[in-house]
Formats: sequence, structure tokens, C-alpha cells
Amino acid sequence: MSDWSLDLGGIVLRGVADEDPFRLPREVLFHRTDPSILARGAALDPLSVEPETDSLLLRIQVFVIEAAGRTFVVDGGVGDDKERPARSSWHRRKTDFLQRLGVAPEEVDGMLFTHLHADHVGWATRWQEGCWVPTFPRARYVTAAREFAHWAALDAVAPVGHGCFRDSVLPVAEAGLLDQVPDDHSPHPGIRFRPLPGHTPGQVGITLTGTKRQVLIAADAVHHPVQLAMPEIVSRFCSDAEQAVATRRALLAEAADEGLALVPHHARGRVVWNVTRDGDAFGLRDE
Repeated sequence: MSDWSLDLGGIVLRGVADEDPFRLPREVLFHRTDPSILARGAALDPLSVEPETDSLLLRIQVFVIEAAGRTFVVDGGVGDDKERPARSSWHRRKTDFLQRLGVAPEEVDGMLFTHLHADHVGWATRWQEGCWVPTFPRARYVTAAREFAHWAALDAVAPVGHGCFRDSVLPVAEAGLLDQVPDDHSPHPGIRFRPLPGHTPGQVGITLTGTKRQVLIAADAVHHPVQLAMPEIVSRFCSDAEQAVATRRALLAEAADEGLALVPHHARGRVVWNVTRDGDAFGLRDE
């Protein structure tokens, strides 16, 4: 698992792998698609497919933002010790992730959530003395209010997201550390949320504007490179398929036409996506 760093000018963005590769059968991620899509994905990123198992390869990662002496963690990966029996690689894990994060938990000022799926919230809490406690004790945990309300309503009926809302989100709220904010919130100069609904109702991306360059952490608006070539392909994990496609098409068009650099959450071979137009679809150019 390789980690990386980008100097944006006054803001440093790092990516720390929590699971890489994260292997999903093609039919599990993109239902009712043809095996030929693997070749289209491989043309954009050879590390994103595994043809011999008809699988798509993703990366689960956590971002660290360092800006003006403050440190923010973006999303929480899978986490350790979580009860995830439906996914063996996530179930009761024991890893060295916190050692590799590169910052002590007590030095983190904020944790920013793009959305509240199980592979994005796990490290918000850790198991300590028989209960789930916030991993970053000094941090404010920040989520779009619309996102929290959606999952809270569903979880009040039955556990959602492999149980992640109850073991990774609610303990933070109950500790009084969770802030529910508008989906264009700015937690710090040079850092701003922007709505990217569809994958979940309150999903946000995070725009980072440094003195050298600007990038957008694109969350799960684009899961896999094949969605550049075929933006209409929808993940089975999207709440609103039609909205997810509309958000993705608009985002990719903006990236291609205005030069907005994207940092998709699950990208493997390319950290930054510089998007180009390719007829009605999209491609990538090198840095």
C-alpha cells in the first residue's frame, strides 16, 4: 500500500491507505454490466482492474490536510475492531493504520466526513475499555446536516451500513463532538465543502485552495476510472442512481472544461485526475 503527498501551497494533502487493494467483483459494484468494461477501465488505470477474477480494484484511504498549523482528517476508512461479518476483510481488523497516519490522534483538530458510509467513518472511533470512543479526542467531527439526518432516520428503524452509524458516528455525537453543518461549509480558510448528492443524499466534496493549485476531494462521485468512459454506470451503493449520474456528469464536465483537478476517494494508480473530454465521455491526461 503506497501513500502519497501533494503540496498545494500552504496546504499539504496526504493520502494514507486503509485497504489497498479493495477488491470487488464487477457485478457487486456495477450490477448488470458487461465484462468488457474492465478493458475500458484498464486503459485509464491498469491498476484498477483484475481481469482474471472479473474484479474491480479500489483503494480505501484516509486523507490528512495540514494547513496553517492545523491538521484535519478527511473520512475514516474502515477502522479496526469493527463487527463487519458481511465483509471478511473489514471484520474485527487489527492494523497499524494509526501508526502510519503520520499524526498523533490528540494532535488532530478536525475530522471532516464526505459521507457516512462504512468505508468512510470507521476510524472516527476506536474500541477502548469496553466501548467505542472518539479516536481523535480534541477534534471537532464535521458532517453535512442533510447527510446525518438521512442516516439517523434510517438507523432509528434498523442498523444501517454494516452497523457503522451506531459504532462510528453516534458515539461521536453522544460525546458532544459532532457538528452538523450546511453542505457548503468552510471549516478553515482554503477548505470548503461542496454538495455532490446522489451517492448519498448529503455527500459533499472538499475543495482545497492553496497558493500553488486547487484540487477537489471528489468523495464517491466517481468510484472507478471506467465511469469516465461510461459516466452512466452507477454503483450499487448509490442512494439515488439518477442523481448520482447527473452529479458525476456535471462534475466531470466542470473538471474537463475548467481544469478542476479531482482527487477521487477510491483511485489507485493516479492520485490526481486531470480530466479531458472524449466525445460524450471523458478521459485523463498526465500531470
